[in-house]
Amino acid sequence: MATMRSFLRAIDQIGAGSMDQFGTAASLIVSTRESRGERINRPDYAHLLFRVIDRLTFRLWELPNSPQGDRVIATLAQAGTQETFELAFQYIDGAWFIDPPPVPELEKTLERLRTARDEAEDTVTPSPQELRTPRDTFKTFLLGMQNFGSEPDNPAFATLDTSGMTEVVRRQEAPLLAGYILQVLHRIGYVYWQEIPDDPDSRIPYVHFQHPEGDIVVAPVETENGVIWQFTPDTLASIRAVYAAVDDLPMPPDIETVMQPDVFFQMRGFVRATLPSLLNRAGPLEQWQWVAAFAALIAGSGLGIWVSRIVFRIFGQKTANIEEEGYPQADFIREIVKWSIRAVVLGITMLVVLYNLGLPDVVATVAASTAWSLVVFGCVPIAWQGIAAAVDSYGRNRRLPAHQITLLSFLSGLVRMGIIVFAVLVLAELLGLPYQGVIAGLGIGGLAIALAAQPTLQNFLAGFTLFADRPLEVGDFCRFGDMIGTIEHIGMRSTRIRSPDRTVITVPNSDFANMKLENFSKRDRIHLNTTLQLRYETTPDQLRFVLAELRKLMIAHPKVAADPLRVRFIGFGAHSLDIEIYTYLLTSDYGESRAIQEDLFLRIMTVVEGAGAQFAFPSAVHYQAQDVAPDAERVHQAEQAISAWRKENHLPFPDYAWQEKAELSNSLDYPPEGSAVAEEMQPLPFEKAQKS
Repeated sequence: MATMRSFLRAIDQIGAGSMDQFGTAASLIVSTRESRGERINRPDYAHLLFRVIDRLTFRLWELPNSPQGDRVIATLAQAGTQETFELAFQYIDGAWFIDPPPVPELEKTLERLRTARDEAEDTVTPSPQELRTPRDTFKTFLLGMQNFGSEPDNPAFATLDTSGMTEVVRRQEAPLLAGYILQVLHRIGYVYWQEIPDDPDSRIPYVHFQHPEGDIVVAPVETENGVIWQFTPDTLASIRAVYAAVDDLPMPPDIETVMQPDVFFQMRGFVRATLPSLLNRAGPLEQWQWVAAFAALIAGSGLGIWVSRIVFRIFGQKTANIEEEGYPQADFIREIVKWSIRAVVLGITMLVVLYNLGLPDVVATVAASTAWSLVVFGCVPIAWQGIAAAVDSYGRNRRLPAHQITLLSFLSGLVRMGIIVFAVLVLAELLGLPYQGVIAGLGIGGLAIALAAQPTLQNFLAGFTLFADRPLEVGDFCRFGDMIGTIEHIGMRSTRIRSPDRTVITVPNSDFANMKLENFSKRDRIHLNTTLQLRYETTPDQLRFVLAELRKLMIAHPKVAADPLRVRFIGFGAHSLDIEIYTYLLTSDYGESRAIQEDLFLRIMTVVEGAGAQFAFPSAVHYQAQDVAPDAERVHQAEQAISAWRKENHLPFPDYAWQEKAELSNSLDYPPEGSAVAEEMQPLPFEKAQKS
């Protein structure tokens, strides 16, 4: 009946909650009470009537179309229950109107329908997006397509059972298949919600439209959150053929003005209007789709070449710097990056164009997988070389120390490996490959690999410890174990040391980190500890004179630390009187320390010779002639000096007075007078301050 059709269309379009827009629906209602002079609020009356009718399920074509008389009653049923509702229609002045029961009776009917579904009065009506019934599925689909179009978050796509598709195909096919279904629904007529079952307990598939090429069916699907209703995979598989069969049907004018067709349907409409012969099928595609696909390949290839040239023109200076440095793989890297850029551009072009061509899934699966593979595998070399170039540029501009460059290189390697793993996982997800089981297997196998590669992991962790703790740096001269050498490289697996013999020693990091490491490059001064051995013929006063003069020498020398400084007679050796000299040389350079030590030893020889003493030798001497006796005059002079010091209370034992130390401090010339480097090795002010 046309009256009920108009009433439902008005109510369905504006929604049950829009009280201010019920004028059109209210104009189709008449009440016998008004003829008796009663006043009725028509919008409220229409709203209450809609709430009752919306809980019922009926086919409009089952209502009387040519009733006899001026009054007819239609019996409407609730799906899944035994409840019914009788609605009267009244013929007045050449038109049919709805004559509902009084408001109290409508309210009782509404409560009766709720009770039949075990719904409390204050129960919140479930959202149609929960897809609890076939009616919810159609509401979600049509409203989603009307409000969201082809947006990725369109709730209409959730009404499609695409569980058998890969992620790549699902993203491309869902908007397209939804568009096909929408086009077919618009051509077969307006969808009235009340014609679609709303029984949440039913599990019988609902067939909305039947055609020799295929049916439009929604069926229940078991999910983790319960049962939902979706358009069946068979519907999605045949919807293209159904659309082609009904494409010639005229679209209702009111629907055509509201609908915004997708790009594919606009393109197909253009081809239909200009070259309809291209709509003929050639294999799985129509002829115009083949032409557009080949044109996309050619355009994508040409665009990729153009983009790669632009990129290399912009970044040409950086690649030129690589070639100037003689990098052996510069040309190879340029070609790899160039083809990677072309692959990415071609893949993106294919995705954009093929998405709008409406390809069937048998072709779309191959095309989309190929396009995404080009994009993903093309991005990997670009990202790989981009990270390497960024690290290289950062290291050059910041002038980083060697250990930080090594650490930066290691971290960039981890990032690049992560990019490869991420790319593989993304591609597997897009292609629908079952990588979860592989990852689980790798987790179990990884334990076995870790046990087998335990030494390698130990070296890796030890290398990271060396980077974090930094006991040594590249260029440091050190002792490791019983060997010495200069650090040349600290890697993640091993450390390379250049030995004094100019050989390269490679030590695993796990062993190197556990060694006793002595870093000579970190010392601020060099230790001097030597023992002088004088002959037993040396008299005590000679020995005192030697000790006093040696102390003068050490205190006066500008390259000898004032503290600690010891010159002591320490004991009687097997064949000598032993004098210990213990101090530090004010230098961190090993070569310079040897020069200072040489100067000190020569001066010590002069002091010993001046006292008339002699150095002892660990040897047995057989005298066949009279031995050369010590110089009596020098012995006498040394003894006289000691005697004078004793009388004047200036005997420097156990040490010199501080006044004499101050006078003696830094009083000698070093380097000695006449030295070729005397001027350039004059003590600096802070060294004089350190001596004092």
